[in-house]
Amino acid sequence: MSQSIKQIKNRIRSVENSKKVTSAMQMISVAKLNRIQNKLFSMRPYALELEHLMYNLASLSPDLSLEYFKKDTVRDSVLLCVITSDSGLCGVYNQNIIHAAEEFIGSNGPERVSLVLVGQKGLNYFRKRGVKIINSYIGLNAKFSQAVCDKITTQLMQLFLTGQASSVYLAYTSFENSIIQKAVIEQLLSIEPKNLKPVEYIAEPDLKSILAGLIPKYLMAKMQLVFLEAFTSEHAARTVAMKTATDNAKELLEGLVLLRNKVRQAGITQDILEITSSVEALREG
Repeated sequence: MSQSIKQIKNRIRSVENSKKVTSAMQMISVAKLNRIQNKLFSMRPYALELEHLMYNLASLSPDLSLEYFKKDTVRDSVLLCVITSDSGLCGVYNQNIIHAAEEFIGSNGPERVSLVLVGQKGLNYFRKRGVKIINSYIGLNAKFSQAVCDKITTQLMQLFLTGQASSVYLAYTSFENSIIQKAVIEQLLSIEPKNLKPVEYIAEPDLKSILAGLIPKYLMAKMQLVFLEAFTSEHAARTVAMKTATDNAKELLEGLVLLRNKVRQAGITQDILEITSSVEALREG
């Protein structure tokens, strides 16, 4: 009986240690989530207004000869940039985006798709799947870096402009709130013209020159927004996962403490019965 209680105590100690770890990770994730969430909410209006300006200016030109709007009908190669996490313990965050990327690759044909991977989890998965990997970026750990973001954006733009990719897509997780995050596949290049509410502009020196300078800035801002969306979603997913793990540990602890008390009470009852039986045996003797 004492050995059984000892085993239960060891389990309780193990669960308590696990609960401390998950609780600490939850608090860290909450702090990181709050910081990057503020950056995301600040970036969204700017990126949206820049996008509207770009599309409005583009709608004024009936003949868009800019290379960012051109479609390569001869060489049909697709480039997909997949953003995952570098570490685990974030629930189904990586599974959802990898599943969405797999569906995209399957629908477009693995032989036509090349990958630029951000995050260790995506690299570990796709390096075993026979899909061409052009480049990978690891070690960000959901910390936004303007330099790395600009570097990745520049590479995606160059691959498109040089004809190595006829289209560029992004696979990332869009942040809606701390509970809901959605895997998204979105086209970055070529830019598809949109018919927005007409706005009158006076363009100096000319519309084409303005668009030529504006579009790279738009693409940089778009990628910055995408990274902030993905990293905010990762921290939110990890916060929820750690809270769930902590709650499960609490529930398990309650059950183990109750079991320990029952075993201890059973041992005491057994000892009392043995003493009572011994007393009765002595009296009869």
